[in-house]
Amino acid sequence: MLDVANIDQKIQLRQSRQPLSNLQPHLDAESKKWLRWGYLLLGILLLWRLVYIASGFIELSPDESLYWLQSKHPALSYYAKPPLVAFTMFLGTAVFGDNDFGVRFFSPVISAVLGLICLRFCARELNARLGFALVLITNATPLLIVGSNLMTIDPLSVLFWTLAMLVGWRAIQPEGKTQQWVWVGVWMGMGFLSKYTALFQWLCWVMFFVMWRPARVHLRKPGPYLALLVNILLAVPVLIWNSQNNWVTITHVGGRADFGNTLHFTTRYLFEFIGAEAGLLNPIFFVGMVWASIAGWRKRPRDLRMIYFFSMAAPVVFVYLLQSLHARVLPNWIVPAILPLMFMMVIYWDEYRQLPWVRRTFRAGLIIGLLGMIFLTDTDISKVVTGHYLPVTMDPLHRIRGWHSVAHNVGEARQNLLKEGKPVFILCPDYSTASQVSFYLPEAQAGAAKKQPIAYCWDADEPITEFYYWPECHYRKRVGDNAIYFKMIPLASGTSQPVPKAAVPPKELLTEFRSVQSIGRFHGDFRGRPMHWFEVFECRDQL
Repeated sequence: MLDVANIDQKIQLRQSRQPLSNLQPHLDAESKKWLRWGYLLLGILLLWRLVYIASGFIELSPDESLYWLQSKHPALSYYAKPPLVAFTMFLGTAVFGDNDFGVRFFSPVISAVLGLICLRFCARELNARLGFALVLITNATPLLIVGSNLMTIDPLSVLFWTLAMLVGWRAIQPEGKTQQWVWVGVWMGMGFLSKYTALFQWLCWVMFFVMWRPARVHLRKPGPYLALLVNILLAVPVLIWNSQNNWVTITHVGGRADFGNTLHFTTRYLFEFIGAEAGLLNPIFFVGMVWASIAGWRKRPRDLRMIYFFSMAAPVVFVYLLQSLHARVLPNWIVPAILPLMFMMVIYWDEYRQLPWVRRTFRAGLIIGLLGMIFLTDTDISKVVTGHYLPVTMDPLHRIRGWHSVAHNVGEARQNLLKEGKPVFILCPDYSTASQVSFYLPEAQAGAAKKQPIAYCWDADEPITEFYYWPECHYRKRVGDNAIYFKMIPLASGTSQPVPKAAVPPKELLTEFRSVQSIGRFHGDFRGRPMHWFEVFECRDQL
């Protein structure tokens, strides 16, 4: 009787023992051609993005300006995020100055490096044509397009997750070396210093070893344990900072995950999450990734590549799908899983590339991505196409426009109050507005650099923002000074107009100053269009 299970196991073992050098022994002329096209495309995209972030089409997001403020307060870690993004911004602004370009310089560079790494990996382990296709796909995916222009924690997170994944592929081969496992630990450690989601990658490794038995031979070698040790050593700065600050990051991350509400289930957030991912990952490629993830399991014999890349994505997606059953999940939280899923997609669909409908679908995805890139570059193109601007509440660039104008108007109000002869500081309702005013108001930016702030975040008696840990940012010590307080006004749904209801200052503000008086509503403009509305209050004589 034919022992099918034994045959299948032998095939798996034979596949796992195939040396990497035999997968692509040399680059033929065809491969070199695709590599050259890939290099050219990545170079053009890098230059275009550097020009774009210097052009003023967009301004900083609140998170970016907060990370910039963190870069002025070097520390082992911070309240909500690890330290690497702040140190990256420190390098960028040290070279190019405290401006939008300096803050964002490394984001397009990281995108280009990531594309180069994936292109060369494919040329060595798969084929160069697939590498070029992957570069096209990543630059036709809206969520990754946005990440190539904004310097948040996500570009660093994706870079180090991918580096750990690709060097890990070589480490799991029969001829894998201990040195490669050490690099796995280095890149995973750097990923942890970028974003705490990096911890999920250990779940990915557990899943892979469970699913692919031949790889378990490495568990009897020092490599995986050295990787874990290196990862832990690189996490020490974050652990030290948290041990000195009552492990506040764990409390914050747990609150974001809404662990206390796990018994309450709803499909509302689940459908919201899936819908957002379908749009931001490009509908064509979203379906392609889901299809490849499911259909790949039907193939016999099992493909080590599909199992490996599936393992590097599935735990992240699964955990956040579960969380979406009881709490809102932001679309960018799964971003480290996107490239592994895209690797699966191109590997699976490469077998069917000669089918006309597959080629047409791929082209359709690229066209949708190109249109998305144009739109996300400048949403005002809707005026050219339809004759009307998008309502501000529907404009995806709304959050990264108009802040320079907001800071200018608040600064003018401060200058007017300064005429009374007393020092005046700016009091902001939250970290977002405090960070944006600190960056875009010249005198506030200069003060932040000298740790003599002008713009303050509303003080709290417990840590709820980074500002709690910066003593110079506690405004209550400025007894007797005057202040400008402003409160953002929400916009009516589907419009560009503020709600008519008057903004009311917090009750605590009325008890902290001798008098609080509204001086009217203002708006922060971008290209002559109001983006943000806010009400300004003059506050005299802090008690």
